[in-house]
Amino acid sequence: MKPGGIETEQARRIAQVFLDAPRTTDDAIVRAAYADLSTQIDRWFVAITGPQSSRAVRVVYTDCPAPYSSAAELSGAVRRYRTLEIRPSVRDRDRRHPLLDSSRGGAYDRLRAVHDIVSHGFRGYRFDSDGEFAAWILEDRMYTGLARWALATELHGEHSVLWTTGQLAEHKATLLDRRLLRASRACAAAA
Repeated sequence: MKPGGIETEQARRIAQVFLDAPRTTDDAIVRAAYADLSTQIDRWFVAITGPQSSRAVRVVYTDCPAPYSSAAELSGAVRRYRTLEIRPSVRDRDRRHPLLDSSRGGAYDRLRAVHDIVSHGFRGYRFDSDGEFAAWILEDRMYTGLARWALATELHGEHSVLWTTGQLAEHKATLLDRRLLRASRACAAAA
């Protein structure tokens, strides 16, 4: 196990389950989980970027494919200038999310913005496997109910594929096995 991170074998298990899952489903629980995630994302986005926030961060959409060369650069922009640049997911026409709104400023963009602001901006977590695992553990506590389960797919599932295969994962609307997620949380607790 890496210090503070996930065991390599556990990441492989998560990645394999994610890769084996269908891209989308008609399962009512999956759809409800993603609807709940979308609702909770909206609340977090407004809390972090809205006018009621004493330290609001402005989200700016850019055509630049990679607006930051490192997590440190992103963190500096968020902390110093209270600004986050993201490329809208609508620009990635072949990587649309099957259930989260992928329009400019839609639920998927807001999820990415909340993730980047909270985990990379405020906390300074790196873009590597340990940083992304720590980000999921942190954000896992921000969400409740079914939304938390869907978030695990979005953050832990997709990042586990990237860590173990070196390839970006296809966006999926699925729910990972809860026993595997408990095992991943246990990795964090043991660190």
